[in-house]
Amino acid sequence: MYLGFKEIWRQKRKFSLIFVITLLIVLLSTLITGLADGLAYDNGASLRELEVDTFHLAEDAEGQLTRSFIESPTPETFTPLGVKPMTLVHGTKKQDATLFTLPADSDIGPELALAVGEVIVDPSFLGDVQIGDTVKDFATGYTFTIVGTTDGRYSHAPVIWASSDTWQAYQSTSGQPAYVSAWLGKDTSSLETLTKQQVVEAVPGYTAEQGTFTMMRGFLLFIGAFILTAFFYMLTLQKLPELGILKAIGIRSRLIGTALVSQVMVIVLIASILAAALTSIVTIIVPDGIPFRFDIGNVFVYSAIMSGLSLFGMLLPLWKLRKLDAADALGGIGQ
Repeated sequence: MYLGFKEIWRQKRKFSLIFVITLLIVLLSTLITGLADGLAYDNGASLRELEVDTFHLAEDAEGQLTRSFIESPTPETFTPLGVKPMTLVHGTKKQDATLFTLPADSDIGPELALAVGEVIVDPSFLGDVQIGDTVKDFATGYTFTIVGTTDGRYSHAPVIWASSDTWQAYQSTSGQPAYVSAWLGKDTSSLETLTKQQVVEAVPGYTAEQGTFTMMRGFLLFIGAFILTAFFYMLTLQKLPELGILKAIGIRSRLIGTALVSQVMVIVLIASILAAALTSIVTIIVPDGIPFRFDIGNVFVYSAIMSGLSLFGMLLPLWKLRKLDAADALGGIGQ
């Protein structure tokens, strides 16, 4: 390792360039990861905040709450959850939102000690609409009164929370059969039982969105490792005469190879730490409208993947080093 550090010190310009490129690649990867995590959380934030892990949905709903219609009475051992996407109208303005309802005495979600027709909304819903205003469901004409705010998002749209009494009054107005979207609780039922994570992953667009980001991160890490490999391979070719001298005086290829690997690990490690620090700063300055979350665990995971791919890529220069003949290198052959 001493040999590797000594070379970094002597060749500051070359290794600085390699470090900057590695840092930019790792930083881009952590920023994409932060955006992907933010979008994943935003897609089902209201579900993630519920103090329950087991959901019971209709068999034909394919895990989607908005497709689940349970007309059977809710057993006492379960908590009924109503979910309904709707377009709300205030004056000439229209805004999409998702109605979530729980019993007023439930401690699973936000406090819903509300009168019939009263709702609390995600702050992003406010704008032209203020607390105390009324909004009307475009499809049924049912009127809701906004009395407060609480954080809640579903499928990248704001959530409005109401009590189960409001849910029943809304269904009576719309003329729909009485139903709920899910039963919440650990007891067994005849319905399809899903975990909270499975329900979140079934939110429309979640899988495609996260799959796209996963592919982007994978290609980015692969390209980064390839570039790092190309740099070190070119550096190995440039210093073949020096490496030949080292082998001629008795320094083993293993020691030289260890120096090469240590250089890669130091560059990737420092780049990962600095990228994590910069990403945490971005978390502070990013606008509220952009869903961005910094998870240090994910940074370590992708840094480890980058390190693994880089080490795998080092097989090429290490193979060149192992095949190096001291006499050929000193004579300029193979350069």
